[in-house]
Amino acid sequence: MARKIQARTKTEKTVASDSPKRGTVAPGFETSEEAVFHQLYDPGCTPLAPAEEESVWSEIDARMQEIRSCLAQFLFVLEEHERVVDLCRTPDVVTSLFVESKLPDAIRGNLPSALPALLKWKAEIAAFRKELTGFYDSLRFKKKSDREAMWARSRELLMRYPVSTLKVKEWYHVASSWCTTPESPAMDEQFRRNLMPDRALCLSVYRTMKEAFEQMEQLRQRILYSHLRLVISIAKQSCNQSQQLIDVVQEGNIGLVKALDRFDSSLGHRFSTYATWWIRHEIMRALARQTRVIRIPQHMLATISRINRAEQAYVKRYGVEPTVEDLAAELEMPKARIHAIRQMARQQISLQAPLHSNALSEDSDITQEDRFGTPSDSEDFNPEQHLSFQFLRDVVHKAVDGLPERDRKFVQMRFGLDGYEPMSIRQIAEEFHLTRERIRQIENSVFEKLRRSNPELASHWQDSLY
Repeated sequence: MARKIQARTKTEKTVASDSPKRGTVAPGFETSEEAVFHQLYDPGCTPLAPAEEESVWSEIDARMQEIRSCLAQFLFVLEEHERVVDLCRTPDVVTSLFVESKLPDAIRGNLPSALPALLKWKAEIAAFRKELTGFYDSLRFKKKSDREAMWARSRELLMRYPVSTLKVKEWYHVASSWCTTPESPAMDEQFRRNLMPDRALCLSVYRTMKEAFEQMEQLRQRILYSHLRLVISIAKQSCNQSQQLIDVVQEGNIGLVKALDRFDSSLGHRFSTYATWWIRHEIMRALARQTRVIRIPQHMLATISRINRAEQAYVKRYGVEPTVEDLAAELEMPKARIHAIRQMARQQISLQAPLHSNALSEDSDITQEDRFGTPSDSEDFNPEQHLSFQFLRDVVHKAVDGLPERDRKFVQMRFGLDGYEPMSIRQIAEEFHLTRERIRQIENSVFEKLRRSNPELASHWQDSLY
């Protein structure tokens, strides 16, 4: 019995020594592995329970309302609302600049009709801004009850069409830059023109707003950290051999932050459901942007994906690969455009890449002959000498017509013309049952004949083979 207890104790110690030490990872990571380790095993990254997450979002909304109320007291915020309305040209812009769920029902159901209502709202804001400016310059401003009544009107007016969270954060930082600047006559003028005439009162409002902002950021960090493991799970699905996992995870974290800025908890959806799309979207954009030697614009990547989907659908429907004409009819595109886009979609491979590395996988349509024009098992193979073979093939095609049968066959075998595979000196010698030295003599003889008929070809031949 004592031996069993001792063995079990020893096993528990071994397991404990091999288990991750969650408290040893600091926020400042020295390696990428430590960063992934932190997101997986740090207790702060544990997902929140649904009820707890809902409570956190309620607190975030309360802090955001407090920040909006404080900003409504500043003159420059009223002017910025007028500029936001000027930016509204399409329904998509309206949804990006305003909180759609908090818009009036008449506008939310018919966004194209929002512009007349917003223009009317802009005129009301402009009129109220003049009234508020006059109020700040009057003696009534010193009376607390009058101030509270005027600020209540401002809050009610601005909350009729609440702007997005990103705009609120932008205006908070603008106000913060003014309120943290040392006092000077120039800054006093800035306060009177953009904030309010009483600097002490303005700083009091700013401190209240700053406290609410810091509390909101702490709550947002709690939501953020509780979904870091979601980012890793999506990154593992999207990561390929050319990218490190930590790089893909960091791109996913950017998508998570964007989702956090745009999420509207009042709609009743789960944040993880909303964030998944943004995380995957940001990862896919990063992979498309970073895995190519030559960058392709995002709109062209979307077109390439559209052509690929149409090609897959055609194969699934008819069981054969579509031609350019088939894709042109399917997508209603010119054939020349489809051909150009398919050429653009080809991946580039480094000339220094090993011939039998993962860079030339079974999924790649670039063969060794395409790159160098001759097999790698040749004893005479030299990449520097054979880089110009592809050009020579085209030129030699035009020059072999006048050669004798044996010489023409030699050129066809050497350059891979007319159905032959490119062959080395050793392979051609075996084919003709001659020595390699004799094949070299034949090569020299063919070269002399071609040199006399085509001097330009001779220079390229000599640069490539000798």
